[in-house]
Amino acid sequence: MPISSSRRVCRRDPERVRPIQKGLNMKGIEAVERYLKTEAGALVRHPVAGAAPVRPVITISRQAGAGGHKVAAALLETFASDADQELFGGWQTFDRELCELVAADPKFAHHLEALLAEQYETKPADFFRQIIGASVDRDLLAYEVFRVVRSVATIGKCIIVGRAGSQLTRDLGLVVSVRIVAPEPDRIAGVMAYYGLEEREARQRAPALDEARARLLRKHFQLDIDDPRLYDVVWNTGQVPIPTIAESIALLMRRKVEAAQLAGAV
Repeated sequence: MPISSSRRVCRRDPERVRPIQKGLNMKGIEAVERYLKTEAGALVRHPVAGAAPVRPVITISRQAGAGGHKVAAALLETFASDADQELFGGWQTFDRELCELVAADPKFAHHLEALLAEQYETKPADFFRQIIGASVDRDLLAYEVFRVVRSVATIGKCIIVGRAGSQLTRDLGLVVSVRIVAPEPDRIAGVMAYYGLEEREARQRAPALDEARARLLRKHFQLDIDDPRLYDVVWNTGQVPIPTIAESIALLMRRKVEAAQLAGAV
């Protein structure tokens, strides 16, 4: 079904996008610096004295244009307004761009390694290989981005958009793993808006993006990205408002934390 002309988006001017992107990168770097300086304000005290702190994580897998980044943004808004800031304060979103920035910056790499070595008494590379094996060594960028994802997930209080987050965190206890889908017209409109494309281009880009994401899971984990069993919940943004989805994810996280604390698992 064609997208109505009122929803068409003009192509982005590369010369205008470049300084904007640079500014976004600087904001991302500043956000990561704040996140790491808190040694992850991620620590949520366990009610039992001496028990390990709580390190919650949310992963978002999504169809192209379904609104995965919007869900992540809505989650941060929901968390900021929640009275329980011990659990919901200090969260950070990590998507592809931010993970690649972190992976390419030695300053962040050293900080992550120091945190992991101190808290888990293991070399990060060994720790990482135990989780996903050595198959990604052939793809250095994927390896570095995966390592960043695993590292920040281990620290806690992060929302990981894409990057095989559901699989890289599968052995961590307090993870809410979400899949975001939407009807095709909504997804095409979303790709048009996010990438600044005309409808014809968006119809070509959307399946290419979905295939690239599916290939990532097939290649490194031998899994089908559309298998609902990989996730705690699958949400359709064409049927449920994004703020409602964010509230439901926050409630699910709260219940998981409470259940784990009662069971003495964290």
